[in-house]
Amino acid sequence: MKRVRLRALTMNLTLAFLLLLIILCIIGAFMGTERAAVFFNSPPLGVFWILLAVLFVTGFTLWKPLWRRPNLLLCHAGCVAVLLGGLWGSEASHRLRETAGLSPKLTKGMLMLRPGQASHRVMLQDQTGTFELPFKVHMIHTSVAHYDEPSIGIHGKDNRLIGLIPAVVGDAYELMPGSDILVQVVQRFDNLRIVQGEDGIKGVEGERDRYNPGYEVVYGLPDGQLHHQYLYELFEPHITGEFPFVARYWPARIPREYRSTLKIEADGQFVKAKSIRVNDPLYYGGYHFYQSTFGQDEYSHYSGIQVVSDSGVWWVFFGYALLTAGLFGQFWVKPLRDGRIDRGEA
Repeated sequence: MKRVRLRALTMNLTLAFLLLLIILCIIGAFMGTERAAVFFNSPPLGVFWILLAVLFVTGFTLWKPLWRRPNLLLCHAGCVAVLLGGLWGSEASHRLRETAGLSPKLTKGMLMLRPGQASHRVMLQDQTGTFELPFKVHMIHTSVAHYDEPSIGIHGKDNRLIGLIPAVVGDAYELMPGSDILVQVVQRFDNLRIVQGEDGIKGVEGERDRYNPGYEVVYGLPDGQLHHQYLYELFEPHITGEFPFVARYWPARIPREYRSTLKIEADGQFVKAKSIRVNDPLYYGGYHFYQSTFGQDEYSHYSGIQVVSDSGVWWVFFGYALLTAGLFGQFWVKPLRDGRIDRGEA
C-alpha cells in the first residue's frame, strides 16, 4: 500500500512539474532571448530542473511495467538524458566545476574578428571579462550575400530620385527616357581617394590601409561631352561644380546569408578550417563557433563569432534521439503490429 501511495504521489508531482514547465515556457517566450536565458538559469529554476530529473529517475524504480514497454522506456530515458545534459551544460554547472578546481570551460561568449585577424580571447556573454581559449581562431574571409543587388541612384539637385542603375562596371543606361543622357559605372575602387590632377580632380586606388570602396560614374551628354563623378559606398558622394545630377550609392538591404572562413591554430599549426554560416558552425576543442553578427566600417568587414561550449550537448542530442525512437515505436510501429495481430497476420 505504501508503494502504491508513493507511486501516486510521484505521478502527481511529475504531472504538476510538467504543467509548471509549460507555464514557464509560455512566460519565457515573452521575455526575450537574453532575459529568458537568465531566468531559466537562475537558482530557483536550477532546483526545479534537478527535482524534475529526480522524479523521472524515480519512475524507473517505482514503475516496473515500464521495463516491459520498450517504447515508453525509451521516451522516459530520453527525458532524463535531455534534463541531465542541460544541467551539465548550464552556466551554474560550469561555475560549480570551476569552484571545485576542475578544468574551467567557457559557457558562451563572443569573438569579434576582421579578415586577417586572429585571437584566443573570447568576451564573456555578460561582458564582465574575457576567457582564453587554448588555441587561436583566425578569420580568413567574411562576406554577406543579399537577395537584392546594390544600385547607384541618380538624383537631381532637389534630391529627387531620377533613375537607378546597377552598381557594377558595365553597360551605359539612358538616364531618363528621351533625355539622350547616358550614365555608366566605369570603375570601382576598394579604397577610393580623390586627388587633384592637371585636368582637375580624379579618383585613384588608395593604400590598402582601410576599406573605403567607391565608384567612378560617367555621364555622356547630348553634345558629346563627358562628366565624371565619384561616390563612396560608406559616405556621401564627392560633388563638384554645378552639374545638375548627383550619384549616390544604394546598398543592398535584404541579407540572404552571412559567411566567414575560420582556421584553428593549435601548437603553431593549422588543424582545422571551415566556412561557417548561420546554424552551420565550426566545431573544435569542445566548442561550436557560430556566425552571429556581421558589419562593416571604414576599415573592413567584421564578424561576430559566437563561441558555445558543447558541455552536455551530446547527452541532449542522445536524449532527443531516444525520444524520437520511442515516439515512433509507440505511435507508428506498435499500432501497425497490433493491427496485424488483430487480423491474424502475425
